[in-house]
Amino acid sequence: MNRMNSTSIDIARFGRRLGTRSEGASARREIVSAIDRLPDDGQLVLSLHGVDVLSGSFADEAIGKTCQLLTSGAHGDRTMVIASPSVDLTEDLSDKLAQRKLAILCRVDRAAPPWRVLGQLARPLVETLELLMDRESATTKELAEALGIAPNVCHNRIRHLVQLHLVREERMGVSAPNTQYRFHSIV
Repeated sequence: MNRMNSTSIDIARFGRRLGTRSEGASARREIVSAIDRLPDDGQLVLSLHGVDVLSGSFADEAIGKTCQLLTSGAHGDRTMVIASPSVDLTEDLSDKLAQRKLAILCRVDRAAPPWRVLGQLARPLVETLELLMDRESATTKELAEALGIAPNVCHNRIRHLVQLHLVREERMGVSAPNTQYRFHSIV
């Protein structure tokens, strides 16, 4: 990810103890506005540093609904990730994303591994995502070979990850009968 295409919002500016849907709706308007200002391949980092409590109501309204907008394709290839000082702070957010059948990547300070998936993502998809994050970029064929699975199975996995805006695709060219793509980690 090119750092020049990334911007950050400190969620703590909306308060240290975020609890209501109305607070979340206000924050969502600013988050969506920040996404709209990004270039097509831009990424928004939502920082939870300085937040003491992130309730499910606020998280769903501000972050869950924004994730849903991203997956609808309304904002092109833009992506969003979370930065958090702890896993505990993200529990309600993860639950709300799972209810919406969504997922987002979260960087947790001083954690191993540093990146976590919040929300709902089947284990095979997590396995594919982790491999791509390790490699930074790959084709479906390269991933299928490394995972020991059929290319069509890998294609279905990677398509789902692209739809959730957890990976980015780059069109490499057209060769009969299919267009070729390279997939990139967003972190």
